[in-house]
Amino acid sequence: MRLLFLLLILVAPALQAHAHSSHSASYNAIGLAIPSMTHGALDVLDDHYAAIVGIADQAKESDPVFRKLKNYTRIQYYYCLWGIAPRAISDEASPFNECSHAYLSGARSLLLHMRQMPSVTEAAGRLASAIDIEMVHRGTALVLCSYSAAPFFTGAFVTPHWENVTTHSPTLVAAVCFFALVAGVLFTGVFWSRSSRLRFEI
Repeated sequence: MRLLFLLLILVAPALQAHAHSSHSASYNAIGLAIPSMTHGALDVLDDHYAAIVGIADQAKESDPVFRKLKNYTRIQYYYCLWGIAPRAISDEASPFNECSHAYLSGARSLLLHMRQMPSVTEAAGRLASAIDIEMVHRGTALVLCSYSAAPFFTGAFVTPHWENVTTHSPTLVAAVCFFALVAGVLFTGVFWSRSSRLRFEI
């Protein structure tokens, strides 16, 4: 998946126009409103994202709110390239910071909603309590950033800020490393192919 993340950087310029429209759309009131979180809370939620989705998969009942939150959280996670972008959560300047806010805020809302669902209420309640305690211990719940105030909506997905890839050093370095890796693999493949053909002809 890391290779896919870096590969998508290649098409960043072509996606800039789409990215701008997606970002503005994220603030339109389309679907269910999802409250955003403080920047510090993201780090804690990120550690428990897989557990939240796992509980959602175990739910035996369903309802419209649950389906919308679950769908949004999974798709937004995909849009944000599965959270593998370097410093996507810790660095507000990352092109992937806003979309990270989106899928983790969705995960939080999903977890809170599942506390009302009989089949997973106990598991969701335990995890929610554990996350609250961890936030207090880390002392990060009050750390705000530019994306902490605006809500997200289940009908408007947030794409990465592709136009900022070249100005964010960690992302740019990752892209350069990927280019070097691809070039190395291609060169090695061509070299061995020609060497094998030469030996065969000899």
